[in-house]
Amino acid sequence: MKPDKPIDAAELRRQAEERLKNRRSEAGNQQSTQDTQRLLHELQVHQIELEMRNDELQETRREVEETLAQYIDLYDFAPVGYFTLERDGAIRRINLTGTVLLGVERSWLLNRRFGLFVSEDSLPVFNAFLEKARQKRPARSRS
Repeated sequence: MKPDKPIDAAELRRQAEERLKNRRSEAGNQQSTQDTQRLLHELQVHQIELEMRNDELQETRREVEETLAQYIDLYDFAPVGYFTLERDGAIRRINLTGTVLLGVERSWLLNRRFGLFVSEDSLPVFNAFLEKARQKRPARSRS
């Protein structure tokens, strides 16, 4: 039977405790105490396991963040320009040296075709290079 209006949290709690009390009296008090002790022990063990896993995850996260920061420093402050291009030649990533070489802000360069910065004489060679790269490397799937 469905109540006319929703039961508030306090009433729901009271009803649940009443049902639990009835179940305990039906099962017998000694068995219930043993079950409770066993369940409490299992919960405590699981809690400690979770705490240990959490500590491991926090340490791994810290290591990953340090490695990422190191990579970003090495990438951004490298003495040579690094450009990561999409299959169509659009600039996906560029380091600070690359932006200095092109003389343009990084935010403006992202998603623009690198071919805009290739001389007209060299454009056929660059386009051939892109085509060759497309054929050799499968496209990465983005997750």
